[in-house]
Formats: sequence, C-alpha cells, structure tokens
Amino acid sequence: MRPSARTAIRAAVPVVVPAAVVLVGAVTLIAYSVNQWRSMQVPSWDLAIFSELAKAYAHFQAPIVPIKGEGFNLLGDHFHPILVLLGPVWRLFPTPLALLVVQDLLLAVSAWPITRLAMRTLTPWAGGALGLFYVLSWGFQGAVSAQFHEIAFAVPMLAWASVAFVERRWRACALWCAPLVLVKEDLGLTILMAGLAIALRGLQERREDRAAPTTLLGLGLTLYGLFAFLITVLLILPALSPSGAWEYGIGGNAADGTAAAQASAGLLARLFSPQIKLVTLGVLACTAGLIGLASPWMALVLPTLAWRFLSAKEFYWDWANWHYNAILIPIAVGALLDVLARLRTDREGKTLNWPDTPVLARAIAIIGVAVPLVLAVRTAGDLPLLRTSEPIWRTGAARAAAARQVIDTVEAGSTVETDLGLLAYLVPKATVYWVGTSSADTDYVIIDSYFWGGNPPRDAAAWATGQSETGAVYELVLDTDGYQVAKRVR
Repeated sequence: MRPSARTAIRAAVPVVVPAAVVLVGAVTLIAYSVNQWRSMQVPSWDLAIFSELAKAYAHFQAPIVPIKGEGFNLLGDHFHPILVLLGPVWRLFPTPLALLVVQDLLLAVSAWPITRLAMRTLTPWAGGALGLFYVLSWGFQGAVSAQFHEIAFAVPMLAWASVAFVERRWRACALWCAPLVLVKEDLGLTILMAGLAIALRGLQERREDRAAPTTLLGLGLTLYGLFAFLITVLLILPALSPSGAWEYGIGGNAADGTAAAQASAGLLARLFSPQIKLVTLGVLACTAGLIGLASPWMALVLPTLAWRFLSAKEFYWDWANWHYNAILIPIAVGALLDVLARLRTDREGKTLNWPDTPVLARAIAIIGVAVPLVLAVRTAGDLPLLRTSEPIWRTGAARAAAARQVIDTVEAGSTVETDLGLLAYLVPKATVYWVGTSSADTDYVIIDSYFWGGNPPRDAAAWATGQSETGAVYELVLDTDGYQVAKRVR
C-alpha cells in the first residue's frame, strides 16, 4: 500500500470508527423499536403520555394529557420543558413511533464523543470496542425496551459533559451539564455532583493559576444545580401540579402512598436490600471497569441511585429494565475513561504513549477495559435485544390486523377510553383517556382483554354504560380477537 493511502486511512479512522459505532447503534435500536411497535408490545403507558404531550406541543398548546387525568398538565408531573422539541417532530411525523426513533437516535448519537475519546485514550480498535459496548449497553437496551422517556435527552448532554471532564475542559463540562435542569427535576442534583467533581479537580490542579478558577467554576455549578432543583420542586412543580404539591420525592411517588410503606425500614436496608439493588450496583461498577470508581465523576450516579433505591417501586431497582439506567451509562464509561487517561499522565501532567507507561498502569488499564466487555457478553442473554424471539412478540404481531380494525372503527377527533394496550396507538386519531384515571363519558370505550389484568368485561357496552355517572348509554359495535369497541349512542 502506498504511503499516501496509509496516511489517508489513518486520518479517516478517528471519524469512520465512531460513525460506524453510531450507525450500528442507531440501526439496531431503531430496528428493535419498529419491531416492538409492530408487535404491539406495550411495557407501560409512558409512550402514550408523551405522545399526547407531543401532539399538544405540535399544535402550540399546553401539554395537557387526559391519560393522566382530566386537564392534567404534564409539566406538573415532571419538569421537562425540553420536550417542547417533540412538537415539530410530531407535526412532521404524527405517530408515537417517531418518539421511539427520536430516543434511539439520541442514545446512538451520544456514542460519538464517547467513542472518539476512547480511541484517543486507548487505541482506535480498543476504543471502538468500548464504543460498541456503550451504545448497546444494558442501560440503553432497557430504555429502548421501556419505550420513550424524557431522560433520553439527558444522555447526549452527559456524554459530552463526561468527555469534557476527562479532557479538563471545565467550562465546556459545565455548559453541557447546565441544560440538564430542562430534562427532569432531579437532574439538578446530578449537576450539583458534577460541580463538586470539577471543584475537587480544581483543588488537585498542580498549577495555582488554574486551580482557583476551576474550583470556583465547580462551586458555582454546584450552587446552580441545587438552586435549580429547589426552585423546581418547591415552586414550579407545585404550581403546575393538580394536587398543588410535588408528586414525587426521594422516597418514591408520594401521591400513591409507596413512600409511607417504606418509612418503617432503616435507611441502609432501604438502600441495599433486597439483593437486586446490590446486583444493580455490581453491574454499574463493572460498566465503569471497576477502576472507574476511583474517579470523582462517578459520584454523579448517586442522586439517581438514591431516589430509585429508596423508592418502594420494585422496577426502579432493576438493572436490566426501565429507562432510568440510561443516564448511568455515560457517567460510568466517562469515569472509566477518566481513570484511563490519568494512568497515561506522568507527574508533570504530560500524556504518555501506552508503551511508555509503567507496566502496572498498563495492567490496570487492560483490566478496566476488559471488565465491561466481559460484562456485555455475560449479560447479553438477559437483555431485550436477544429476547425478540419470545412467543409474546409473535402473539402481538398476530393481533395487529385486529388492532388496526379497532382503530379504523374510531372516528377521527373523537374521545376514547381504553386500557393499556391501545393507548399510544389511538393518540394520533383521538383524545385518549385511560380507564384507570378517567371519569369522562367518552365517545368510545375500547377493551383489550389481553391487557385488562384479570376479569375483563365480557360486554364492553354494558360495562361502559354501568360505569357512566351521567346515564350515558353505549352499544357494542365491534368484537374481534379479544378487542371490544363500544360506541356511545346517547
């Protein structure tokens, strides 16, 4: 090969490898989401809720979400003004599937800075392998499986902030952290921890002319995060919440009584038992290659872990499912890269080539990179991407034709009350209410016996008529493959 060709290839690698990682991640995650959507898999009501929000923003309206309750402003549930960006998306692509694709792209794009940093810190191919682990990690798979959640917008911010922290670009790190307050209220505490990490590094700076500004910047970011958190949970959320109070607390969802259920347990018991919490901590530590625990950046996971583990909701504790694990991934991998970068730094602050680093440092680095890669192989069978062959996927796909018939039966612009199964699928066409919170007499009532949760009504019309508080009368207009559609006739 000619020297010029080798030079061109060498110059292209820092761009081609991260781009390939992003592309692999995007294609894989989007393929999963499309398959999940077509197979009628509905793990929660979140996608339907955020679809109603996006639909409202697309028409320049307040994010009123009837699924949560009549006149319910979703900004009073969690503070996520950044989701106004979903308005243009819905305007162009009025389907909940578009939200799933947006989330997939946000997660995949966050691999770009992480992979590039990993390649600079390690070798191009080791960095690429770590990038693939990152973009297909347990946290991302769980988030995609759980469908859309606002937390997806935080992942790219944390990825770029992590890279800036490793590279000692403190101002850039602070600027990437600052918008996290627009994603979810508790991320103000994550910003607080980022500020403390920067301040600590400022105190460790060898050059006195750089130490003071870095420390002050870190402390300023700490105060900003704390102030934003307090203003949001004490003033903004109570003002917008239907109950006049912040619906959530560090003990769980205060509105549903779960916090009181945990009050009698000791603090340590609530944090570290049952065993699944320890498993989650172990998986997270392995994601950071174990050595990443030595980085102050790893402290950013503490607020998220605290409110999750102190909650009485069991699905908050798990490592293999749900979306809250997604924000832990850029933090943990960033902490790993921070330690790896420091292993290559001599006492004078100069970066050494790996062959010139001490043998012990190289051995520690190898272990740090190997641990998350082994974790990926060991846990692959427990994660969603390899579970798409399970029978439930085929069952859902088989019912898709019947579901389409149900949706076609509903008139555009009408109101519908239904259970979990078709909530999101009906949002583009109708104003949708959930049977668990609705007290309205809607134009249609739809029952999906597969998602009812035991003893579904045998006659949707009789059930809907009996539930009405105003004497509304319904008649059955469709009964197919476990679906029943009742239409209001008076």
